[in-house]
Parts: sequence; C-alpha cells; structure tokens
Amino acid sequence: MKRDRSQQRGTGNTLSEALSPQERGQLLGLRETLETTADEAFSRRLAESRPPWRRGHKPASPDKAPRAKQTQSTDRRVPVNDLPEQNVQHRGEATNSSMRTRSAKPTTTPAEPKFEYWDFPNEVPTGEPPPPPISDRERLDLDAILRAGSGGQTVDGEDLFLVLGVDFGTSSTKMIVRLPYEAGTPTIAIPAPEPCRVGTEPYLWRTMLWLQNDGTFCPWPTADAAVLNALKQGLIQGRSETEISGIATAIPVTRAQAGAALLAYVIQYARGWLIRNRPNLFRGRRPVWFLNLGIPAASYDDQKIADPYRRIGAAALELSAIDSRINAQAAQVFLKHERVVEAGTSEQAAERLGVAVFPEAAAEMTGFAKSTRGAPGLYLLVDVGAMTLDTCMFQLKPEASGTDLYAFMAAQVRPLGVDSFRWFLAEGRTEAQFVRQCDTAIRNVVWSTHRRRDRLATNWQRGHDVPVFLTGGGSAHRLHQEIVTSLGTWMRHFVRNDGIRLLELPVPRALDRPETLSDFGRMAVAWGLSYPPTEIGRIRAMRDVDDVPPPMPVDLSERYVSKDQV
Repeated sequence: MKRDRSQQRGTGNTLSEALSPQERGQLLGLRETLETTADEAFSRRLAESRPPWRRGHKPASPDKAPRAKQTQSTDRRVPVNDLPEQNVQHRGEATNSSMRTRSAKPTTTPAEPKFEYWDFPNEVPTGEPPPPPISDRERLDLDAILRAGSGGQTVDGEDLFLVLGVDFGTSSTKMIVRLPYEAGTPTIAIPAPEPCRVGTEPYLWRTMLWLQNDGTFCPWPTADAAVLNALKQGLIQGRSETEISGIATAIPVTRAQAGAALLAYVIQYARGWLIRNRPNLFRGRRPVWFLNLGIPAASYDDQKIADPYRRIGAAALELSAIDSRINAQAAQVFLKHERVVEAGTSEQAAERLGVAVFPEAAAEMTGFAKSTRGAPGLYLLVDVGAMTLDTCMFQLKPEASGTDLYAFMAAQVRPLGVDSFRWFLAEGRTEAQFVRQCDTAIRNVVWSTHRRRDRLATNWQRGHDVPVFLTGGGSAHRLHQEIVTSLGTWMRHFVRNDGIRLLELPVPRALDRPETLSDFGRMAVAWGLSYPPTEIGRIRAMRDVDDVPPPMPVDLSERYVSKDQV
C-alpha cells in the first residue's frame, strides 16, 4: 500500500531532509549531470540552421487561394454597455414582456443575486476511466519508438525542416507533422499509441500521465503508478507551479513538470513514429524540428498563463532528447534553465529554441483563411471541448504581405465543456443553470465586441449576420448545439441584425492519414499549428486592440439662431 508524502519523508519537512547523506549526495550528482545535459542540449539547438521562414523563404507548395469578398467594418467604436443578460429568456425561465424593446436597459432587483461563473473542482478527470496497464510486449515496442524519437537522425546531410503542431487539449492531445519545404508538402497525422487512445479514436492521445513513486513519469498506463489528470486545466487556470494534489508518491510534482513531461513524450513519439513508418523522409537528411503549441485565445492574452505555457513547450522540446524515462527532477532542471526562462517571457527567445505558441482559434481558422471562403471580416468561434468552452470573436484581415492578421476582440474560456456538464449536475445544479452559464459566456463575448470593440461592423446591421464556427470534440453535443442556435434569436432581438450563420471548416485533401479519421474537426487545431509560424498568421492580442472612446459631442452653439439674428 502506498503511503502519503508525509509518511514517506519521515520526520523531515522536505524531501531533502528525509534523505540520508549518501542519498543527498547522489541526488546532487544527478542534478549536476542533468544541468550539464541541459546546457549541451540548448547549445546544440542554438547551433542548428535557422528555419527558412526566418530567412524569408516561402514553402515549396504554398496553398494560398483567392478570397471571397466580405465587407469589412470601420474602426469607429463606442464604449460597452452591460450584457443585457436579464433581458434574455433562458430555456426553462419566464420571459419579462416589459423588457422586449431594444432601448430597454437591464434591470436588477435588490434581491437578485449577482451572476457568478461556475468553476469545476481541482484535479477532476474527464469522463472516460483510465485504461488498464499495458503488457511487457507493448511497453518494449513503445519504448523503442521513444528511443528512436529521442535520438533522431544525426547524419550530416542537408537540413530537413519539420513543423510539429500539437493541440494540447483538456481530454486529448493531437499531433500533425508538416514538411513545408519538401515537394508536395508532406503533412502527416500521427496516430496515438493504442494504449493511450481515447476510445477507438486513433489520433486522440489521452492528456494523461502516470507517475511512479520515485517521481518518474510514464506516458502510458503503468501498474503501481498514480494517474495524473487535469494537466491542461491547471495550466490555463494559472497554477503551473502548484503541486498536483491527491497523489500518494514520495516526490512532489507540479503541473509545469507534468505538462513538460507529457509534451516531451508526445514529441518523442511523433519523431519516432515518423522514423519507423516514413523512413524515406529522413534518408541522408538532418532533421531540424520546430514545435507549434496551441493555447486558448483568452489565455494567450494573459501573460501569467501564456508565459509559463511557452516555457513548458521550450522545456519539453529539449527534454524530448533525453534517451531515458523523464522524471520530475529532469523536468525541473530544464524548466529552470536560463534559456527556457527567457523563452517564457520572450517570443523571440522561444522561436530561437524552436517553439511558438499560438491561440487555438487562429490555428483552427488557418485552413479556412487559406481557402476561397476565407473572406476578411468578423467571426465568432465556439470551441466545445471535454472540459472547456472556448469562445472568441476576431477580425480576419489579409495584409499586403499575404499574411493573415487575426485581431482578437474578445474571448472567454470557461469550464463548460461536455464532461463539465456531468460535474455540474453532480453538484446538484440543473440543466437550465448550465445553459445560463454557457449563454452568458458566449453572449458576453459577442456583446463586448458589439458595444466596445467593433460597434460599426456591418455584421450588426439588418440584412447581415455573424458567421459562426461551432467546433471541437463536443460540438455535436445536443445541449451545446442548442445554446449556439439560440444565439441567433438573441442577436436578432438585442443586436437587431439577422442573427448568425453557421459555417464548417474545410477538410484538407493533402493530409496523410495512416488510419481512418472520422472527424477532422477534432484535428483542425493541430492542422493549423503544423504550418510554419509565418504561414499561420500574425496575432493581435486583445490587450493590443484599443477600446475606442465614445464619439465627441457636437457643439451646436454656432448653429443656434437667436431672436436678434432674425
């Protein structure tokens, strides 16, 4: 039976105090070895050839297509009013007929409680239980793939540039590799290891780790190991440096350490899978890898979340070169390395290490932006995941250079996904209350854009609508579909336009799918992230989009005609 940490550490207050002098010496020696390994890894990384996009080169097979025309909005905007939430009839609630006119302002009685967003409990797992431990034969085979991915191809031939797009989701992680400068632009969806898959979906890798008592992370189901859930939830809640609670192991582990370890294994496996299954790509070539990592649009705007996220990605890319199991100490050494710390606070420093972080919404829209339907204008994206509901409005604007500009107007990410609904009901709450939570999250994004960010967009006028993408693994969920559909009625009533228009993401023809892909929507973020950073587009974060002050009052004194002038 496993003991809790206080029992395992003995009478000492820290792990170091609980160790013998000999064990402390061994621990110190291991740390020094890891620090040397990290220094060597970053030196090799910085000595690699610069990717072609940093030298102004274009991909071998650009797929930019002519765009359809869509009227763009002007830059004049007015301040925001409060969301007319009390004016909205939520399913299961009565309608106040006195609030039907457009000019009516929200009214709140003293007895009405203030609306508060719900938050799920810490460390909650997704709906599907962990899989059983793998067999020794499976472990040997998977370990061989990791070893191949950690060493890579060390030949001295011509550089081979590869971009790995990783959609680090709350319930599953998806991977797509693109070779943007090779003939035909090979782009391959990497199947997840069978023991790590979500159900029977071949490309969905459970966002889950197994932690052994000595602090070693395992990427697949392992006997006598603690299961680590909710890895992404803690990161987007700004708790990357707090310990993961509820695990009975001797070594304390933070979410940053676990996140870096999982991503390192994902990178290792993707490289190893390619070396084993697409060896012709590497013959006589020296691979140079670049990692694009997705983050919710609302989190991208929060430096307290985005900086640790970028830091974790930079640490993971270098950790993936370790030819052994990754443990908490190794993860911490790489996370604390000065190069990684610098990458966390500087996009340029991260790019030099081969890492970039993009809003998932921009990545998800990349395929659409490059298609003939990718007209400039205002769009709403509603991404329903297992745990989260990610909503954002953005302007898509092609620039003269051919780069797409994503100007984010408003965004929210809330724990209101499909599995979150189950936890919501488990607390004794109702479906109507959950609907109101979702309605408020989505409508706040729309209302903020309408009243404060882009008031004069033609999308708000009669005869026009707002194009909406409903995406994500939970987009087929009955309740969330009803919530998005009801948005059109709400907008026709309060915004006075023609509501919404649902759009679908285009399915790329060029994606190499080693196994059957039933739902491309779940791979759309990874697909967009597989493009070189300059091909995804330029991001203007919400903090860089200024609110426009209210219109200047007009001085009518000079227009006044007095009796003396008659």
